[in-house]
Amino acid sequence: MKAGDFGLYVSEVTRSAPVPAFARLADKDSYLLNLYDMVYTRITSVSNQNIRQALEIKTRRSRYKHSAFLIEGPHLIEMALASGAGIKKVFFTSAFQTIMETRGLLRNLAKKTGEIFEIADHIIGRLTDTETPRGIVAVVSYQPLPIEKLHLGGRDVFTVIDGIQDPGNLGTIIRTADAAGAEAVVILPGTSDVFTPKAIRSTAGSIFNIPIVYTDTAGLISWLGDRKIKLLVTAVDAEKSIYEADLKGPLAMVFGNEAHGACATLKKAADLLLNIPIYGKAESLNVAASAAICLYEVVRQRKSG
Repeated sequence: MKAGDFGLYVSEVTRSAPVPAFARLADKDSYLLNLYDMVYTRITSVSNQNIRQALEIKTRRSRYKHSAFLIEGPHLIEMALASGAGIKKVFFTSAFQTIMETRGLLRNLAKKTGEIFEIADHIIGRLTDTETPRGIVAVVSYQPLPIEKLHLGGRDVFTVIDGIQDPGNLGTIIRTADAAGAEAVVILPGTSDVFTPKAIRSTAGSIFNIPIVYTDTAGLISWLGDRKIKLLVTAVDAEKSIYEADLKGPLAMVFGNEAHGACATLKKAADLLLNIPIYGKAESLNVAASAAICLYEVVRQRKSG
C-alpha cells in the first residue's frame, strides 16, 4: 500500500519530526493522526478554537475582522486553489477522505496549507448552510480591493452593482460578468455582502476569476471620468434601448436595486440611460437576467465589429 492511499501528505517540515500513529493534543478534543506517514488533526468538538473561529467567520462582521470567508464543496475549493487564493484552513469529514476522486484535492490542499482538519459530521453541519453538506469546507483569506488599485487588463468593460440585495442575484451577476469577459465587478455601498454562502455558491467559482472592487458613487464617477470610460445605467424608464446603443467603447454598466433601480446620482451622471425592451406581458425582468442580456449585447457588438 502506498503512502498516498490514505489521509494527507504533509510538508517536509512536518515529515522531519516523527509523529506517533495516535496522539492526544493539549486540546482534549483534538487528536494528531499519523496514518501511513500522513499527518492531520482530528477535531471532535465544536468548542475547538479552530471551529469557533470558523463559525465566527460565517457572520458578516467577523468576515471583515478576520479578512476571510468560508467556501464549501470540492468544486469551489478546486477553483480557489487554481486561482492562487489564500486558503488558510481546511475542514473535511472522514467520509470525504474515503472518496477516491477527492484524495488528489486533499493532497494539493496539504501542500498549500498546514492547517488541515478532519472533523465530525455534526461539526460540518454547523459550518455550512446547505441541507446536504459536501464534506469539505475551507477558510479563504481576502483583502478588499479599492477601485484605485485595480490593474486594468484592456478589456474596458466594467460591471457595476448598486444596491442589489439578493445574494443569489449578486452571485449570478458576478458569474455572468466573468463569462462575458468583463474587466471587474464594482460593488457600491448598500449592496448585499459578496461573501455570504449563497452569493458565493451563485458565482459558481467566478468569485476567484474576476476582480471584485469597492468604491462609493462619487468615487466611481470620478474614476470613470479620469479614464474616459462611459457610464451606462440600466433603467426601466429609459427611452433608448440597449440594442440601439453603441457599446463598442470603454464602458461601465450599472445594474441597480431590484425594486428601485440605480440611484438618482448615477442616473444623473450617466452618459446613457438604457432599457431592455419587453415584448410580452411581463412587467419587468429579473436584474440578473437583465445583466446577462446587457453584457452579452456588449459581447455581440464587439464580436461583430
